[in-house]
Amino acid sequence: STIFLVASAVAQVREPILAAGLGLQLPVLALHLVGGILGYFVPKMQGFDETTARTMAIETSMKSSAFGFLLAKLHFATFLTRVPSAVSVVWMAITGSTLAVFWKYIPVKDQQK
Repeated sequence: STIFLVASAVAQVREPILAAGLGLQLPVLALHLVGGILGYFVPKMQGFDETTARTMAIETSMKSSAFGFLLAKLHFATFLTRVPSAVSVVWMAITGSTLAVFWKYIPVKDQQK
């Protein structure tokens, strides 16, 4: 289902995405990376366990870009308002999935309750 969500959003604004290049890609990627990093370290600093910190990191790196795309489509007449959210849908899927796969192979040490 994620692939269809990503494909639909990107296909609708393909040309503006290609025209924007890295000037759009890098800030959107940074948004998701920073979200994942903060989503991990802030809970750790507040005393949460490793599993909770990992879960929060994945969740914050995967904020709902598709919802942003839908809101832009429904409430703004300007076609280009959809472009950042469409790019974000791609990076959201990549960063969240990468974190999940990465941590799958790094076992959580026994945690004391």
